[in-house]
Amino acid sequence: MTQALTYLLHTIPIHFHVDDEAAARRLADQWRPFQQPSTPGTPPIKFRLTFTEDVIAPPDLPMISSGPDVTHFRQGERLVTLFHGWGRFDIQLKDGVIEGEMARAAIATYGVFEDMILLAMTPLLRRRGYFPIHAFAAAVEERAIVLLGDIGAGKTTTGISLLLKGARLIANDAPLVHLNGETPLLHAYPGLISAYPDSIARFPPLEHLLTEAQVLDGSEKLSFPADVIRPDPWAQQGRPAALVFPAISPDAPHCQVEPLSRFDAFQRLIAQSIEEWDEETIPAHMHALRRLIEAAPAYQLILAPDITHVPDLLFGLI
Repeated sequence: MTQALTYLLHTIPIHFHVDDEAAARRLADQWRPFQQPSTPGTPPIKFRLTFTEDVIAPPDLPMISSGPDVTHFRQGERLVTLFHGWGRFDIQLKDGVIEGEMARAAIATYGVFEDMILLAMTPLLRRRGYFPIHAFAAAVEERAIVLLGDIGAGKTTTGISLLLKGARLIANDAPLVHLNGETPLLHAYPGLISAYPDSIARFPPLEHLLTEAQVLDGSEKLSFPADVIRPDPWAQQGRPAALVFPAISPDAPHCQVEPLSRFDAFQRLIAQSIEEWDEETIPAHMHALRRLIEAAPAYQLILAPDITHVPDLLFGLI
């Protein structure tokens, strides 16, 4: 039976129609902080999601981009995103409608389900002035610390340390850069926090999340809602105050921050945000990133094994 779920992502109503109970529960867990009344008159993003055991075929459309995990096809205002082995999303760019067909195994596979939802929605968010970046963002009052870098750089471990010291979560994986006039803001995007057992074990208040088997195995990430860390954990937006690029350094005697030039920060930010196939949104996207770089200083964070003082170090930057 199809379940209808409605949320408000800032000014954008998001309407999900899902034909799988497990997928509906997963969406409800992820999107729970965004259960708000819709804005009257704002066109929604409509997302219909079905599941199959069959092999999902590519469309008969011109290919515009191909990578190891995702291939994009496009003809006019119709975009098709094919996730190799996992699913296919037909996206009507003008009408804001997504028809998704996903392999049922994706629901239980770490990261796949949420990543596919985000990547399918991203072209529509860009066309409404919201630009996702690959980052962890947390707010202290209205000031946002943005943690950027590749997978394994230490973003989530650093972010958890900030939340345990009183910061509030803007996004675990994809904060949205949006310009209010010419002022950049970081807006929240929903998601569970995911970390490896050895990262979670660093924080005594979170040790109860782990079983002995998970600690011994350590190969799979564990996902949990932010309210496990603190009550009322979400900040819907924040003003960028520091852009921080963590780098794990096992031999470093202590954690430290080093200034990073705007040029270097901008190049790294582009790598975490821009998709070259989406040509018509790149000028506005680049403009938003430039305003972000101009609004907040950038730093390299050297992460030593002992991260006890990282929150004080980063809070001191803002």
